[in-house]
Amino acid sequence: MPFSFITTARLADRHALARQSAAAGLLAAACVAWSALPRPGASGPGTAVLAVAAACAVFGTARLAAGAGQRDLAVYHSPPARLGRWLLTMIRAIPWAEGLVIAAIILEAMHRSRPYHTGLLAVALLGYLFATHLAESGARPAVLRPQLPLIAAGLGLLVIATGASMLPAPAGPASGWLRVLAIIAALLAGCLALPV
Repeated sequence: MPFSFITTARLADRHALARQSAAAGLLAAACVAWSALPRPGASGPGTAVLAVAAACAVFGTARLAAGAGQRDLAVYHSPPARLGRWLLTMIRAIPWAEGLVIAAIILEAMHRSRPYHTGLLAVALLGYLFATHLAESGARPAVLRPQLPLIAAGLGLLVIATGASMLPAPAGPASGWLRVLAIIAALLAGCLALPV
């Protein structure tokens, strides 16, 4: 009975890891596709950055599926098994999620896009980072409950920034003061959302 309980618990953990890895992988694919639209060009740096972003999405999902914290305790390995362990160690060592975020931001900056396009990409990247964190740590989404005020404040600032960038820019010296006031308001909102 205890053995079957342990096996069932391990199977449930593997299913949870598979679901979390799949969610992070789908969000990664959505971020790459959204940041590449409209495609910056048929060749050149846009294609190279798109290839880097796609590779980061694939290897990041593979890292999550392999289990970031699992260790193999066997003493002897055959040469193909050692090569596989070395490749798995390399996949686990590289921060693929951060690479995907940087590549997606570069892709977004390479073409003209509307502010709502960039705002939705920011929300998708934030969701991807949260999904990756939950899959790596094996935690449930309820662990983010204490950070909900800060997340809500960040999303509110994102909505305000997206809406403000859609308004026509005023001409003259008043526009500089408006930018300074917007920065101060964003800093104050961020300070108010921080836990004390």
